Amino acid sequence: MRGLIKYFAAVFLAGSFVFSYGQEEVHFSQFTDALTIFNPATVGVFHGSLRFNGHYRTQWGKTGQPYKTIGASLDLPILADVTGNDFFALGAYFLQDQAGLSETMNTNSGLNLNFGKSFDPGEEHFWSLGAKVTYNQKRMNNNPNLNWGSQWDVIDGAGWTGSPGMAYEEVSKTYVGFGAGFNYFYTNHDNIKTMWGISMNNINKPVVNYLNEDYRLNSSVFVHGEVEIHNHESNVAVIPRAAAFFQGPQRYFIIGSSLNFLLKEAGQMTGVIKEASFEIGAFYRWKDAMVFEVEANWSGLGLGFSYDLPISKVSKPSGYVGALEVLLHYKLGYKAGLKSKHDSHRFDSVR
Repeated sequence: MRGLIKYFAAVFLAGSFVFSYGQEEVHFSQFTDALTIFNPATVGVFHGSLRFNGHYRTQWGKTGQPYKTIGASLDLPILADVTGNDFFALGAYFLQDQAGLSETMNTNSGLNLNFGKSFDPGEEHFWSLGAKVTYNQKRMNNNPNLNWGSQWDVIDGAGWTGSPGMAYEEVSKTYVGFGAGFNYFYTNHDNIKTMWGISMNNINKPVVNYLNEDYRLNSSVFVHGEVEIHNHESNVAVIPRAAAFFQGPQRYFIIGSSLNFLLKEAGQMTGVIKEASFEIGAFYRWKDAMVFEVEANWSGLGLGFSYDLPISKVSKPSGYVGALEVLLHYKLGYKAGLKSKHDSHRFDSVR
């Protein structure tokens, strides 16, 4: 009986994923470290000379076939001070999302270009505009063991046969998308840093053929923001964060805050002494989950974990088991000292 419940839960979740036509793009609970995937205007906006972020997420494991998402991004500034107080940055990313028994898989790879400029000599305010192009693939195994119900048989023209409408095979379709974004960054180079941005993906609304049906993919809008406030006496930073996503009827909102504890301050001149910090946070994703995260950082290398405690309607069929997410990130040249050759001190919140 328990196995039967798991099977129907898996079918329910797979059906929810497929028949939404994949309108909702993937999301990560540790969204701050995935901004370059969703907003090209955040590419290159960091302290360092090169940045890597890697994500692994698994959820709905009680259904017998967990849903898995992996992501990786790389970005770096390539030109600086072309017109004075500006930079060009380049980035790339890869995403793959696999959904349960249907083996529905979305693969997304993107190339980002960003231009940012400050109009004040102290570079406290920094504005940037980014653009992206993506290559996407939707793939699915039409497994006969997963009952899709009666539908039109397009293989031999037999009409409404009561059998799946496609032969047992792997179905794969590709499309190209375009996106753009805006980002605003501010720091007083002492105790406050803030960043706010908005982006739109699939601006061209590409036509996608899936399950023998053409449909136009809706454009999506992603909005994000955070404020980082340092207390030098206690070496603690409070970081409220929020993000919102809209795509057709699909949408989500997440809001919360993190506490960052500075365990060791980096040396400002030579960079021989490396920074060490520890972060904890709690977030609420509207009508979906409570998210708890921890992260340890040392000299630009960070390892983070988060867990989604589900509170939505699918909590029961999923066995009330949430999502586990693992984050690995690295910043080359992070706080390497004022004598280093990299020139991204403009994005350091504290000097």
